[in-house]
Amino acid sequence: MPYSRATLFEACTFLGQFLETHGEFEDMLLRWELDGFIPELTGSIADRLRKFFILLRDNPQMQSDGRLIWELMVEEAARRTYSGNPQAERFIRALSRDGYSIDENHELRSDLPPVADLPQADDEVHVLLMKHNLVTTLGHLDQAVDSHARGNWAAANGQLRTFCESLFDEIALLVDPVNSPTTATGETRRQLLANLPVPFLSRALGEWSNDGKNFVNGLFKRLHPQGNHPGLSDEEDCTFRLHIVLIVARLFLRRLDGRI
Repeated sequence: MPYSRATLFEACTFLGQFLETHGEFEDMLLRWELDGFIPELTGSIADRLRKFFILLRDNPQMQSDGRLIWELMVEEAARRTYSGNPQAERFIRALSRDGYSIDENHELRSDLPPVADLPQADDEVHVLLMKHNLVTTLGHLDQAVDSHARGNWAAANGQLRTFCESLFDEIALLVDPVNSPTTATGETRRQLLANLPVPFLSRALGEWSNDGKNFVNGLFKRLHPQGNHPGLSDEEDCTFRLHIVLIVARLFLRRLDGRI
């Protein structure tokens, strides 16, 4: 799926401001050959779009002329964006989390290579966190995403670093439940993950090293270059942090899943 559920929800909410009459909404469904659903979608425009979101959420493979309705809905919203609209900003931020932006012609543009597949990464991270009952870590991620949606970059950055710290802490507890509770800091728990008889963090891949010059430590330095009080950030930097955290979390959660 090219877009996340959060993006589809924001698209539906945003479109509620523009499809001001039932006729406009029905015309959109007719254009997509979904007229069979018109009688089911009753109420105000906002109510109809909320029901339509639930319909698409529960039937993600619905298509029109070979195109997923999810895609058509997001494209419809993108064509109606303009600057200064608060709801447009929420929709645009949701798109940016998925790795997309809107160009000057109000068309969608992918900002990342397809291999990143951020909507899928986000879904998989959530599924694996819930599967292994990493509820504290999941809470930090959801708070980071919510702060990003509201444009609170400093809060989102703080939650992203806390998410990563919690992720490695809870992985250590699952992988080595005997020794990890005796460690004093997150750094020592990550050291433990690298020193296991079958290491969880690979020295060969540069994920860990004794001199601190490794991928995991570099990740933490990049997430908060000014330590625990990073100050203000901007949208581009905060979105980058969210993207890299999702990709890294997916890697290590897949590894945890295979190990357990």
